[in-house]
Amino acid sequence: MADSDCEEEYLPSDEDVQSSSETESDATSVRNDSGLVRHASPQAAHACGDPVGYRGDRDLTNSEPIDFLSLFMDGEFWSLLINETNRYAHQFLEKEELKLNFRFHDWYDVTVPEMKAFMALHLCMGLVDKSEIEDYWDGFWPTSTPGFGKVMSRNRFEVILSFIHFVNNDERVERGLPGHDRLFKERPIIDMIIPRFSAVYGPHKELSLDEMTIAFKGRSTLKLYNPKKPDKYGYKAFVLSEASSGYVLQWSMYTAQNTQDDENVGATHLIVRQLLAPYTGKGHEVYMDSYYTSPAIARELADNDTGMCGTVNCNRRGMPRGLKPAHLPLRRGDDPVFMRSNKLLACAFHDTKRLTLLSTIHGNSCTKKRILCVDSYSTFMGGVDTADQRMKTYLFPHRSRKWYSCIFNAVISISVVNAHIINTRCNPGQQKPLKVFIQNIITSLLEGYSKKEGNKGGRPSMQQGEMPQRLTEQHWLQNPDCVVCSDRTRPKGRRQTQFRCSQCGVGLCAVPCNERHHTLKHYKQCHLDL
Repeated sequence: MADSDCEEEYLPSDEDVQSSSETESDATSVRNDSGLVRHASPQAAHACGDPVGYRGDRDLTNSEPIDFLSLFMDGEFWSLLINETNRYAHQFLEKEELKLNFRFHDWYDVTVPEMKAFMALHLCMGLVDKSEIEDYWDGFWPTSTPGFGKVMSRNRFEVILSFIHFVNNDERVERGLPGHDRLFKERPIIDMIIPRFSAVYGPHKELSLDEMTIAFKGRSTLKLYNPKKPDKYGYKAFVLSEASSGYVLQWSMYTAQNTQDDENVGATHLIVRQLLAPYTGKGHEVYMDSYYTSPAIARELADNDTGMCGTVNCNRRGMPRGLKPAHLPLRRGDDPVFMRSNKLLACAFHDTKRLTLLSTIHGNSCTKKRILCVDSYSTFMGGVDTADQRMKTYLFPHRSRKWYSCIFNAVISISVVNAHIINTRCNPGQQKPLKVFIQNIITSLLEGYSKKEGNKGGRPSMQQGEMPQRLTEQHWLQNPDCVVCSDRTRPKGRRQTQFRCSQCGVGLCAVPCNERHHTLKHYKQCHLDL
């Protein structure tokens, strides 16, 4: 829509701006006459009456933390991990020629209990941050963590970490061919876990849509650089979450591959449409920033009974020309300016900097120098940031050269945080901190697992029956004393030899003691007297 058309659609709304002396209760009244329905309560019920909170089939009241995590990581998940890990290990060992001292030669197939123990140590490393993986098995007394060695040896953990896999490499479609997927390595995990987030949990009315960065500095075509983010290098994931708790509902990796091309809308429009598809038409309200907000997506959502509020770029197609800085200079302390077009409300104001908001769920109300739509945006926009912060609190801290490892770590961490939120909602009187929740999961994952002892060097053990004395006693090779010239009763009179007579069984010097012993009756003569 051209800007010339916008002037006719958006109309000034100065007459609706309420004075600063009005009460807060007056400001939150609903304005039906303008066609706008403002947010009246953070806990407003859904228009469609969908249940809020856990909505799975199992009764999880008073359940253990591992039961909540199993909503996302069930038996199918563990079977996938061990099958593909064992498959990749055999493929690698058959293809590669390894040196004799490589520890990969000691590989044996991993089982479900061992994979759970591996995952338990994986979560432990998020609780105990050390610079290198080897440090967890280091015996230096001030920083030692002996629990890791009691569960699994360092070599075994690192071998499983090297071979862990989620897909059969033989099924990969080469780049440039139809059906090529840039997330091929992670696709089974993403398709298995992510849909379960929204299947077992119903969010409140307010939703938050934003991006999340997964830190990675290795080589990958998916890696992006964003100087405004704390993690400047990494992967971008688009996330839809519950605004109040940060529960992740939808999660989509940016791959620069559009599967739903539409020439009439932009890429961000398609992202919003994709993430909100399960919640469109259910009376939800979504809050997002200027990267996603546009009049086109606002109208589309409003037509499908979904409210929207977010900051917006004044240069977006469909925005009124009168709110641009060139036509409307504002300084800090000036009254906000509102313009409306049917269900769309545009607001320009200047606080620490100039901002423009677009909303379909608020009226143009101000109370005591507070703007209602701005307050709602500040309250409900941080859902994804909350999820990102909690996810990275106990994230696996060690880097990897494999581009897909950090994505797997992020999905696992998000699953743990979502399980914790469901646990909090199902047991409001037994709330556990996230750290304690993870500790309980680790304990449950280790149940029924016993460490496999490796083959130790040295003598065979006696567990296989009684062994001969020659295999059990300590035997030492010693040079015998010469029976002719050695005399221990005299100082420095002892003399050893390397030879022993096979017939007599005594030690003898080759010359001259051997001859004296076998030819003289009185052969004894100390070497000191010679």
